[in-house]
Amino acid sequence: MSFQTAWLKAHYPAEFAAGLMTLEMGDMDKTNKNIADARQRKIAVLPPDINASETVFAVVDGNIRFGMAAVKGVGTKAVESILQERAERGRFSGLDDLVLRVRSALLNRKVLESLVKCGAFDSLGVGRASLLGGLDDVMRWAQISTGNRNQSSLFGGKGAEKERFAFPRVEDWPQETMLAAEKETVGFFVSGHPLDKYARLLAKLTTARTAELRSLPHQQKVTLAGSIQGLRLKNSKKGDRYATFQLHDLTGFIEVILWPDAYKKNEALLTGSAPVVLNGKLDASEERCQVIADQLQPIEDARTRAIREVQIHLDDTQFTRQDLIHLGNLLERHRGACPTYLHILRERFETRISLEQHPLETSNGLIADLHAHFGRARVRFIH
Repeated sequence: MSFQTAWLKAHYPAEFAAGLMTLEMGDMDKTNKNIADARQRKIAVLPPDINASETVFAVVDGNIRFGMAAVKGVGTKAVESILQERAERGRFSGLDDLVLRVRSALLNRKVLESLVKCGAFDSLGVGRASLLGGLDDVMRWAQISTGNRNQSSLFGGKGAEKERFAFPRVEDWPQETMLAAEKETVGFFVSGHPLDKYARLLAKLTTARTAELRSLPHQQKVTLAGSIQGLRLKNSKKGDRYATFQLHDLTGFIEVILWPDAYKKNEALLTGSAPVVLNGKLDASEERCQVIADQLQPIEDARTRAIREVQIHLDDTQFTRQDLIHLGNLLERHRGACPTYLHILRERFETRISLEQHPLETSNGLIADLHAHFGRARVRFIH
């Protein structure tokens, strides 16, 4: 059995991974780990799609399409009713088309909300915020439309022409909200990654990526950045609480252990959704590769501490005496050790002035104050 399993994994990696994901799709942590493992082996995991997904994970052109029954809150019976209608009458043109055609009691609000949140309707052109904003109304609309059609047929008419529901125009979610909804419903990030906006900075904040760890020596000190997933709290033989989790970055994931002393110091950071920077030692052998962590910090704090120069850019035709007074007060209030420079723009020339008597602290409060008064475009933080 072990030989056959290894042979399948080596020669049919996508099919093997899809089968494993299907087998364990009731366990969100295992599904998340299997997806990360597939991505490390260069197998793309495509998001759920109302017109492309099947009940379980399926291989499509060498990639794996997420099964709709693996979406949290969506049951197998509801998916089967969707697939039966799709097979008999073709693709769905939108959420309104779905609720009009699939009149199953299994297709309730919870199921539809989960499908919207995970992005199953993204390919059909209406944003998730608009779909959720009109969800209750479109369900009532479908019920009324079905009743009108039945009434027309009863009196010999051909039935009403197919109508379309007008979803409200709502500003779509910011990426952070979309990613949180995807993580909630499918266990991984579909439309991006929380580390995407830090991509250019990661080389300065970290010493390695998770995909590189197996090539490093045992007990190597590492600094990693990623999102915490699959958190589990356990008790040692002495009864002390410790934690294990997976740290996911843009290249994969690594198992992390926080022993009791480190757990006590970092407990507050474990339940948040924001990415963290982690310091620890590599515990590597032929059988396993994991990190024993000793310190965590929010990635925003790490980014702030990595600032090595502050630049304030002002156009000499636009800034006022009041701006300079405010700048002076700000320099006094946030005095620290980071070099600060004032860049004065005059036509095609730029003058750089060192404020060597007024170095600044690097803190979130400083960043907020500078952005609030001078605007993001005028302030630059050099890492």
